[in-house]
Amino acid sequence: MEKRVTVLLPNNRRHNVTVKPDMTLLEILEIACAKHGFDSELHCLKFHNKEVSLTQQFRFSGLPNNCVLEMEPTDKRRTMSNVLVCIQLSDGARQQAEFAPNTTVWQVVQQLWGIQSESYQSPVIVYMRSEVIGRESMQSTTLKSLGILEGRAMMRLLDKKPEELKTQANVYKPAEVKPKAKDDDEQPSTSRSAMAAAGGSGGFALTSNMLKTLKRAAPDEQPGPNEASTSEVQKTQNNDEPERPKYDWGSGSGYALHQPKPQDKFSEEGDDSPEKQVPVVNVIGPRHAVLFSLDASNKNNDDLPDSFFDFTVNDLKMVLRDLKRTASGNEDAPLLTANLRELERQKAMLTKLNQYKDCVLRIQFPDRFVLQGMFKPHELLGKVEEFVREFLAQPSEQFHLFTIPPKKILPPSETLLELNCVPNAVLHFSYVQESLNTTIKRFLQEKYTEQLTSEEGAHFAVQKYRITKASVSSSS
Repeated sequence: MEKRVTVLLPNNRRHNVTVKPDMTLLEILEIACAKHGFDSELHCLKFHNKEVSLTQQFRFSGLPNNCVLEMEPTDKRRTMSNVLVCIQLSDGARQQAEFAPNTTVWQVVQQLWGIQSESYQSPVIVYMRSEVIGRESMQSTTLKSLGILEGRAMMRLLDKKPEELKTQANVYKPAEVKPKAKDDDEQPSTSRSAMAAAGGSGGFALTSNMLKTLKRAAPDEQPGPNEASTSEVQKTQNNDEPERPKYDWGSGSGYALHQPKPQDKFSEEGDDSPEKQVPVVNVIGPRHAVLFSLDASNKNNDDLPDSFFDFTVNDLKMVLRDLKRTASGNEDAPLLTANLRELERQKAMLTKLNQYKDCVLRIQFPDRFVLQGMFKPHELLGKVEEFVREFLAQPSEQFHLFTIPPKKILPPSETLLELNCVPNAVLHFSYVQESLNTTIKRFLQEKYTEQLTSEEGAHFAVQKYRITKASVSSSS
């Protein structure tokens, strides 16, 4: 595709010059001056009132196609000085000397590499992606036509045919794949599988010990005779201990409502099958309100063994599955507009509204008492504040509810569904006047703090309420 440049002359006339990518701006100036009778050494070219370098080639000048260059007279006559030219051979050898810009390329080659250049069948000079091929073109090409007017220049002298210059150099050739040994095929290395799992797990690196544990517990593998005996011993040991509760990964605001390890006592007398002791639940108000203390639950948690906090095989599988699902969802997720994001948010809210008919709210006070109540997803947060005010020791004081982290004060005019409090959430209580939060020693009325329920009882109350609601809805 031919490119064109318009030169605006001092006499307000325009001249169009067809340019090539390897043409210098000095050649453009000389063509315009020769056409209209101007001296090129007394003029310069400007683009947007900024003088451009005449030694640059058009492809490297950054000028757009069909641009307008203004030709203006210069203060001093442009003089040409000697240029230091260096020519490098294909083996890395170099020779340099000073030459005038009017010197031809062939003269430079003969002076620096006269003996070597005579043995070349097709000598080629490469300068700034400009190729001068053959002796005839070298004899007609000067340093000035290449844009070498001052300073230094570096060229390469090659012995190649014009057809070979069009071929691509440094083509990548993949290495040959070595055949794997039989042991490697049968037993893949743990480090490679660990690296693969860590690469696609969204930043969670699994160690080799975890992967070994996963492999041992894989359902496809059949244990040997020794492993079968050890597994039977482990099963008999596990039967003596009560089953650990499953984790509840809550999706509401604040912290998830995880169920603590139940402190069950089994009756030694009576039936053969042990029955769990039902925790005591003290309902202190409407909405199945119960009150418990975190200090009492922490005392029971101190008695837990260290093995209780270790990851099991099922826990690792769940974590790996969730992380892979999250990573694949982030990579494949399309770009959404504001309207589509709002539509997705409304669809998620409708899904929660259809799935959960009630939500559990826990309001934690600064004195580590927790008040629990049952609410509907479509109720406003103002209803929750009215519910809390009935239990306060100073109900006339203004307060607000917030979630952490980070601290976000919840507006009373929004619903629990909009505040992401469904199916459960932990809200924190604080007076609007900050001094009251430190001076007041008792936030709730004394008659309610005397009717405490354990944290297990609070979970039991939620389960019993949901079972009752499910049975009523099924019968109706």
